[in-house]
Amino acid sequence: MLDISTIMRKYGFNESEIKVYLTLINHEQMTGYEVSKLSGVARSKVYNVLENLIQKNMVLVNQTENKMYRAIPTDEFLARLEHIFKNDLKNLKQGFKEIKEPKRDAGHLWKVNDYTSMIEKIKYVISNAKKSIYIQIWTSDIDDELVNLIKLAEKRLTKVVIILFKDSEDNFDFKNVYYHGFEKDKLSDFGSRWINVVADNKQVVYGTINHHTTNVIWTENTAMISLASEYVKHDAYTLKIFRDLPEDLKKEYGVDFEGVREIY
Repeated sequence: MLDISTIMRKYGFNESEIKVYLTLINHEQMTGYEVSKLSGVARSKVYNVLENLIQKNMVLVNQTENKMYRAIPTDEFLARLEHIFKNDLKNLKQGFKEIKEPKRDAGHLWKVNDYTSMIEKIKYVISNAKKSIYIQIWTSDIDDELVNLIKLAEKRLTKVVIILFKDSEDNFDFKNVYYHGFEKDKLSDFGSRWINVVADNKQVVYGTINHHTTNVIWTENTAMISLASEYVKHDAYTLKIFRDLPEDLKKEYGVDFEGVREIY
């Protein structure tokens, strides 16, 4: 979880402004000297910082000779930030409508930069799917937002298949989910976790995850999409049989179905 300072920096506030505002919201009103003393911002600098925050409508100052400062309430700050964000987003959408994007070559494999980018990409892919989603994912890579997006996809789409590899204590009440059950063997085979998300048979996010180091690609390559979607379907076919006929399969392949892997 990001802390307040980290988030405020993303929206253009510098370190001194953040320190001053956070100091002021903990007090009813303060002099510039008091703000400097408690915030750690030098007295020679604090009045310029306060003036900057006044110009940004973050801080109020009284009109008496002995100037006192107070911060706007946090809910007012959040409301203003939300208004600015929504207005900027509206303008961006309008501006992008005027740009004619070129037709892109669907054959290339594009590297997804890091773990955070991978999670953001699969969330976008899932939330924008129109017909189908096929997913292979490890439970430790699922956060609350992703759970909600998958559940919304289950309500919205005609085809959703989820293969979960359990490496945490989490359980998820997805509608059409199959727990793999061969996690140790698969980790031994691959040497790492992996991700496989196919949307509408038009795009796929696929690759390996070792802790939070990733080797993941996104592509619209039809051959890659076909292989990735069939991989999910094949797992679902097999796991459905295990689920529906457990006793017969235990007799044939062992209590943990270990005999199924004896193919050589």
